[in-house]
Amino acid sequence: MREVARKYELLYIHPGNLPSDDVEKVDEILNGTLERMAGELLHREDWGVRTLAYPVKKHADGRYILVRFSCLPECLAEIERRFKINEAVIKFLTVRLPDDFIQVEVLNIPVDGEGLGELRDGEMAESSDDLDEDLNDDAEDDNPGDE
Repeated sequence: MREVARKYELLYIHPGNLPSDDVEKVDEILNGTLERMAGELLHREDWGVRTLAYPVKKHADGRYILVRFSCLPECLAEIERRFKINEAVIKFLTVRLPDDFIQVEVLNIPVDGEGLGELRDGEMAESSDDLDEDLNDDAEDDNPGDE
């Protein structure tokens, strides 16, 4: 039976102070393994340096990299093996994506926050006035002794 290439999402963390040359070397390892073993890189996203929730291998911050790719299970095993022995990768997590997964492009459209805030505040004021009136009407109905 022939194996089918699956889609995976891999999030890995470099030490926050790692030089960009070393970051590129890890990218070359990933890309080289995918090319050699008939895999395909679908998406790469650098989330930048963030503070870790707890120290990982004595590092307080790390650079997060998210990649999506398709490959055979043997290729994934080789990528994970190489990440385990590479000191430039302090932590990683791989998740298999559903077969019907579709990559969605995110549009970075600037939004004017002032106009939206005014609209939301206006809507909230109107709805809270209506709510106060409804509560007052209910309170009057509940007090039969006042009639």
